[in-house]
Amino acid sequence: MIKRDLDMLMIFAPGGEVKNTHFGYHLGSAYIIAYLNKNGFKTSQFVSNNTNNVNECVKKIMNLKPRVVGFTVYDSNYMQSVLISIGLKSVDSDLIIIFGGPTPTINSKEILEDVSAVDLCIRKEGEEVILELLTLLAEKNYELRKLDLSNLRGISYRNDQKIIVNPDNNILLSNRKIKYYIDKYPSPYISGVIPLTNAISTGIITARGCNQHCTYCNCAVLSKNNIFFHSIERVIEELLYLNCIKKFKRPLLIHDDAFTMFPRRTIKICESIIDNDIKIPLRCITRCDTINKELLDLMKQAGFQALGLSLESAIPRILRAIGKINPPEKKNLYNFKEEAEFIEKFKEIALYAKKIGIKFLFASIMIGLPGESLKNAQTTIKLISKLDLDLYTHNFLHIYKGTPLYKNHKNYGYTIKQIGKVNRIYLANDYPFNVYKVKFAKNCSTVINAKNYDYNNLKILSLNPIRSKLKSFFDNVILNSDILKPSLIKWFQINLALNGSLIQIYSSKKKYKLLHAANEANLIDYISPTMYYSPYYKEFSKRCTRLKPGRTTLYKTVIGLPIRIKKTSSALKEYKRGRTSSSNLICQELSATDSKILFNIITNVSEQENPIQYLFKTPMLPRFQNLCRWTLNNANCIRLETALIDSDDNIRICWNSRSVGKVGDSFSKIQQNIGDFRRDSFDNRNCERCKQNNNCVKCPFPEPLSSEDYCAMVNSYDLGDKASLLEKFNVVKDIFIKPTDY
Repeated sequence: MIKRDLDMLMIFAPGGEVKNTHFGYHLGSAYIIAYLNKNGFKTSQFVSNNTNNVNECVKKIMNLKPRVVGFTVYDSNYMQSVLISIGLKSVDSDLIIIFGGPTPTINSKEILEDVSAVDLCIRKEGEEVILELLTLLAEKNYELRKLDLSNLRGISYRNDQKIIVNPDNNILLSNRKIKYYIDKYPSPYISGVIPLTNAISTGIITARGCNQHCTYCNCAVLSKNNIFFHSIERVIEELLYLNCIKKFKRPLLIHDDAFTMFPRRTIKICESIIDNDIKIPLRCITRCDTINKELLDLMKQAGFQALGLSLESAIPRILRAIGKINPPEKKNLYNFKEEAEFIEKFKEIALYAKKIGIKFLFASIMIGLPGESLKNAQTTIKLISKLDLDLYTHNFLHIYKGTPLYKNHKNYGYTIKQIGKVNRIYLANDYPFNVYKVKFAKNCSTVINAKNYDYNNLKILSLNPIRSKLKSFFDNVILNSDILKPSLIKWFQINLALNGSLIQIYSSKKKYKLLHAANEANLIDYISPTMYYSPYYKEFSKRCTRLKPGRTTLYKTVIGLPIRIKKTSSALKEYKRGRTSSSNLICQELSATDSKILFNIITNVSEQENPIQYLFKTPMLPRFQNLCRWTLNNANCIRLETALIDSDDNIRICWNSRSVGKVGDSFSKIQQNIGDFRRDSFDNRNCERCKQNNNCVKCPFPEPLSSEDYCAMVNSYDLGDKASLLEKFNVVKDIFIKPTDY
């Protein structure tokens, strides 16, 4: 029998489009942990700052010996949570696995039908439901099959093969008359669940829920149009505790759906922050109709440096259709006075916020709303363009299951369908017009994110190393194929990092448009460990090969950084003449001449009296696909950070390598094959007798150079340190070239 040290372990798996591969703290999970610990249970959050694949993650979790594992699940990390839960159950069938969070709240029946590893789903708020469940489990020695769960409200579970969905446990709603009821849940920070060092990345909350009637949003649905507050004393106590952090890299985010929903409460919080000399930079989102100039002045004084406002549309009729100010069914259907006032108030508050020095002002709009036309959307963009926004989010309407709009979507002419054929969680909807024709205003998050994705992928494509040591899986995969096979996705589950990078390169724009939807559906149906999926297609010209981001086919214009791949000799001729930008260029070695040109660049750097100063003063060099062969232990054949896979399932570890394995081979088998290649090249070249034996990466695939030429060049100059310097200098490029993150 397995000895158990933890009653419950909470997990917030990495996921989504953002490149995030670590297991961090989650505010909702932390509240549950703090409450359970207060009531005598031993619970914790699974945290890992390293990348993990499913197997590594399962090992680390099992080492903590939990009785129950609870996942906080969103659509963005659903598949990662499923894979980890399946892995855990395969090791320990008695382990109790619970899914909670927004996705299980809406899809509990589907999850339990589709994922046998999940035992229960917790719907809506979880603190007291899980406390009651753990109390029952403790009485039965954590043997779930012995429990009668029929009276436990707020859960869905499996009884034999039947899925039981118990009535909601509306704990907060039934206690809404108790002032500051949620104060009973301990602060995740003061209770020690979340370390102070993680406060910035996690944030705080002063109130739960939303009382508005926006038809597209599930926040109000989950709280049944109610807001539940922490007391001002509790908010200040938590901020005072966090105030000992000496330096904040960015403002602390308040996660409330609309922080100024009740202005008098906001005034009291701000006054208390000032009276208590709390010096924390703060950030919140709110509604323009719940704030005025006087309150904004006070918020600025209290430390608010960043403010977010939601507009959604600049058309009063559209705002009524989505219930932004008044419910859609409100009488006087042709009188949109309050909606028009909302738009004017939005402009007024946005202008005043910048006037008084709010450092970061951001706003959100939504395209494709009910009753909207292309002309209406362009009107919204015109309004946004006139304001001095630091950022705005150019959202496209996504109809979430469970929302009023989901229930009535057919009345507005929308069609909703599953993206996959089997996986029922992911849905897509159409729009009343071509939303991609709407041009972006300046400082658009879509444009900034696209540039960031492409810049990060540029580094992966040039095999720029990040890892410090070898792992038992790949962090990145570059797929040179038009087809994303189910067998490859199954291989990813074992051999790719959770939320690792998947870059697919289609042979042409035509192939991308024809096959991309099916490939994306395969990722979802066959449960990919990552949705950080970046598709590109090739475009050829006499001068270079361009990798165009797939999104280009939607927007009909360049959004991001099209990656250029060019023959080294041609690229560097243009570079010397100052005719080419290095920011999105990768140099490819197609001949021995190309290799020798790169070699000469490195020797030139090495001969400088101060190489670092020299690199700073000269124009930024492009990236090189084969720089690693001149370094010391920085090659991908040593770190195994990235796998390159072709349409025949051959696996390579650099652009010039031979196949080192096939999809289906284990990571250890691939590692063994590479070791064999390295030993063969080592023996054939008599590396043991070479004077550069200890200063050479011993490239097993020096093509297009012959082994003889490669060895001769290595022996002619001690390049290891200088080539590594050139590689590390790419980090400096990030300071000057990488798009601004926000």
